[in-house]
Amino acid sequence: MTEEHYQVLQPVKVTSNSLVTYTGDRILIGCFPRAFITEKDADGIVIGFGASEGPVAIQDFSLGKLQCSAFVSSARNKLWWMTPHWGSQARDILPETQFVLMQTREDGPYVVLLPLIDKGTFRATLRPPRKGLDGAHDLRIRIESGDASVKESKWERALYVAAGNDPYALLDAAVAKAAALSGGAKPLSQKQIPKSLDVFGWCTWDAFYFRVSAKGIIDGLRSLKDAGVAPKLLVVDDGWQLTEVDEPYRKAAAAARVAQAHATQAPAVAGGITGGDPDAVMHPAQATEATTPDASQSAQSMLPQGTPSSTHPTSSGRGLLRSAKEQLVSLWVSTLKLISTAVGRLLYALNAVFSSMDFPQWALDAMSSLAHGPMKKKLLELYAEGGDHSRRLSSVLANGKFSSVQAGPDEPWEGDHTNTEDLTSVVQFVKKEFGLDFVYCWHALHAYWSGVSPSAAGVQAYGSQITFPIPTPGIVELEPSTLWNPQVVAGIGAVSDPTKLHKDMHTYLADCGVDGVKVDVQGTVGLMGSKLGGGPDMTRKYHQSLERSVQAAFPGNHCINCMCHSTENLYRMENTAVARVSDDFYPSDAASWSSHLGICAYNSLFMAPLVQPDWDMFHSKHPAALLHATARVVSGSSIYVSDKPGVHDVHLLRRLVLPNGCVIRPQLPGRPTQDILFADVLKDNKTLLKVWNTNPVNGLVGVFNVQGSSWSRKKRRFYTHDPSPPVLETLVTPTHVHTFAQPGSALQHFAMWSDQSQALILSAHQEDGMTVRLAAGASDVVTVAPIFGVGTAVQLACIGLVNMLNAGGSVLSVKLQEGQGNRKGIFCEVLVKGAGSLVLYASAPPVDAHGNGAGLRHSYSDHQKKLTVEVPIASDLQTIVQIRF
Repeated sequence: MTEEHYQVLQPVKVTSNSLVTYTGDRILIGCFPRAFITEKDADGIVIGFGASEGPVAIQDFSLGKLQCSAFVSSARNKLWWMTPHWGSQARDILPETQFVLMQTREDGPYVVLLPLIDKGTFRATLRPPRKGLDGAHDLRIRIESGDASVKESKWERALYVAAGNDPYALLDAAVAKAAALSGGAKPLSQKQIPKSLDVFGWCTWDAFYFRVSAKGIIDGLRSLKDAGVAPKLLVVDDGWQLTEVDEPYRKAAAAARVAQAHATQAPAVAGGITGGDPDAVMHPAQATEATTPDASQSAQSMLPQGTPSSTHPTSSGRGLLRSAKEQLVSLWVSTLKLISTAVGRLLYALNAVFSSMDFPQWALDAMSSLAHGPMKKKLLELYAEGGDHSRRLSSVLANGKFSSVQAGPDEPWEGDHTNTEDLTSVVQFVKKEFGLDFVYCWHALHAYWSGVSPSAAGVQAYGSQITFPIPTPGIVELEPSTLWNPQVVAGIGAVSDPTKLHKDMHTYLADCGVDGVKVDVQGTVGLMGSKLGGGPDMTRKYHQSLERSVQAAFPGNHCINCMCHSTENLYRMENTAVARVSDDFYPSDAASWSSHLGICAYNSLFMAPLVQPDWDMFHSKHPAALLHATARVVSGSSIYVSDKPGVHDVHLLRRLVLPNGCVIRPQLPGRPTQDILFADVLKDNKTLLKVWNTNPVNGLVGVFNVQGSSWSRKKRRFYTHDPSPPVLETLVTPTHVHTFAQPGSALQHFAMWSDQSQALILSAHQEDGMTVRLAAGASDVVTVAPIFGVGTAVQLACIGLVNMLNAGGSVLSVKLQEGQGNRKGIFCEVLVKGAGSLVLYASAPPVDAHGNGAGLRHSYSDHQKKLTVEVPIASDLQTIVQIRF
């Protein structure tokens, strides 16, 4: 780099071949000479690079020596997902890092590093030093197209670097800038938020997995309605579409369907050969329980059991001979089946081993050669038996499980059953019967897991062609098993222009009464592009098509993006406003329960400037139910569950859901508090996770002990590294709600309420606060309410309806004023949404309290200065509570 002379002071500049902040703190020392500054703005600069030799499809560059006291980053850990990571040197950076927030020194400015997408076709990521070649501080950047035939020699927009004093304002501005440079995604502040976020939802996934049906949906909705917590949003997840496997493997798939139909336990139904998580077909190291029978039992079941009924011995020698021959043939067939089963077991075992350990390249090549060579047919049979990841879309219409409102999971639906679907009647029935406001349906960005069938009559118009993807080196580094996953081995049915496909899918759904879509498996489109112009270019085409189609078919911007954590997806979400912020909630994987929250919170630092992060569904009756319910309350995201019919914690749900099916959602995406940005809340054994948010009148801080488990990069699964994490405590202060830490708030007094302890305290200074002490897996919500009337006869702060987890969100407005004329005294008017116990801090007892013209029961504790007013249910769930002092 060369010295740049600016007319005005810039937050980031170049001095003496180093990148420095406006305070003179160095960010990168000795920047590689092939880097150059492309442009600069009020917050930062854009850096480009030139190749050393001719056009290339992939190249790594040195960024110099990273100078920081601490950083938090987000790096992909799977094809579809990313996780946070913490460190202080370049050697702590992980491959496929897409975002870094750091401080050059403990009290210094914040700096953000954001790799970009150049020309729409070349994606950049940060990387650690090369082993044996670089020092611990040497940071590197990789730029690649994802297609060996797409090459370039100069990239003008590879990295955006910005700095500032306020980390949240910096991230909002910098990530929006990076998106504008890379793919056109608008900032969240300019997007329409779907109204479905404000209602309680139910998703079919964990309840039924792929065996979702009209009957199952009706059973689930009726169960919640009968419990008094009827949802207003239904998400019909994977399993409603008409799909097929390739012809040679249909017999194996059909046999698996029959086995599933007779299974009695949900994990076996859902997981096939890999247990309760259907995705474990591709990630067996993460499977929590295997449902494959014991090998000896399988072998025994395949051996002849007695003499076949068609070969009873007769007095004829010919009959005896025929019987003997048939028994020999039967024995030979059984032996072949046994060998085939053993090979399948071996493949599955090898897959599990390679998914959970590091191996040299020759070993990966050998496994890949087996999977694509002599073992390919058997592997595809296993994929066909074990899940839906090798299936392709065969029609845009629903399958036979939605042929009527009585249709169950065992209705025939594979093949040509297009005349039996009646999704319209099913949607109309559930909306009328259960009062649903919104129905969403699931589909993959490229239609289905392995794309669109090139041969099925129902999808001939889209011109699908099978492409066999080649994973990028970075993805193989993260997930070696990607080399032989279903899409790579079976190929993907790719549509070069998805415009008509998306339009037809969405028009059909909209005509059926469906209101929106959950668009999943988005990372696979980047993989699909490896021979079709590269992942960044392919995802650009698909997202442009998706965005246009959603806007046309689903007024209100009803779309949830999912499995979408590559920047080639995130930076292309032009208008859609919601995206899943973490891997799934896995109900059977205990190691994932607490780490899920840490991942959601810290990934939100990167994603929240562009989308409302969705923290996924959870189960209301589950060992981690309260932990996850509390997290959803502070997240600002949708609140939806995937309970099985009849399996609900009604008390917990009523703390989340109002009688009309709405939820009390805070105003912002929840993010970690500023004091713990660089603390590893999953593994440092000393830090509690704190997530802040705001309500119309007050703020809230969710506190969680999520120590003990995390995503293991070595084991490639969620892993419990400490089975007995310590009890931890922290001081929650008003300034942890970032809005209350701004200039002008220093003289503000606050009241604070703990949901866990039901304690109310006064915080007269910003340093005052409430101590929260939590065991592993425990949580709390602290409501922080500003005090009105300081210096007057009555001081008052409104906590809210404490029977709700987000108590403060029930308060829509507060007015405190002196009476006029004949109205003597001081009057407080509180607009409340919901019903229950309204708690306020009041420096004096009230004279009386009224709501909507009627007197209200109330009590006052002089010790705590706690006023409680009982608010009854109003017809519109809004009550004006008037309190006279």
